[in-house]
Amino acid sequence: MKEFQDNELINLVSEKNEDASNLLYEKYNYIVDIIVNKYKKGAYYFSIDLNELRQEAMVGFSDALVSFDQDSNASLKTFITLCVERRVRNYIRNSDTLKDKMLREAYSLDTPISDEGTTLVEAIPSKVSSPEDKMVEEESIKELRNKVDRLLSSIEKDVFELMVNDFTEDNIAEILNMSKKQVYNTVARIRMKLKDVKI
Repeated sequence: MKEFQDNELINLVSEKNEDASNLLYEKYNYIVDIIVNKYKKGAYYFSIDLNELRQEAMVGFSDALVSFDQDSNASLKTFITLCVERRVRNYIRNSDTLKDKMLREAYSLDTPISDEGTTLVEAIPSKVSSPEDKMVEEESIKELRNKVDRLLSSIEKDVFELMVNDFTEDNIAEILNMSKKQVYNTVARIRMKLKDVKI
């Protein structure tokens, strides 16, 4: 049987070929296992069934196959990892929001908590930053991303993307099919290259 390259399979996926999707899933389904395992504690805390979490991870996997841009700097493997993690993280975050909503409904935020009549809602600090702050933050991130793209090699970018998304060096080695020593050396190079990067 012919061994297909990732780019050939992605082209077939774009033509709605289910066999190509299945081949890519068989090749990279270990990524779903790593990420679901990574967020197991969070799922337990928010009373999320692990099967639900895995389903969300699979939706992220499918999204990655459909939206992967072969002209991008990231490898398919890294892109799948980031899409799956983003989907799982958002699912847990939304569960957190739902939990907050339930708590708010259970305890009225308009209840006075002091003799002066201060309510619970007034005592809770707001997490919302101003649109100006958000814009400055987004510009800073974009500028940093451009500097990183110029400094790092292709494999270093893959490792960096996973590092900044809180993957351990062991996970990175497994996801990128690298030895642990290769990952440690790559991380050391990244740190050296980015040591003096400033916004």
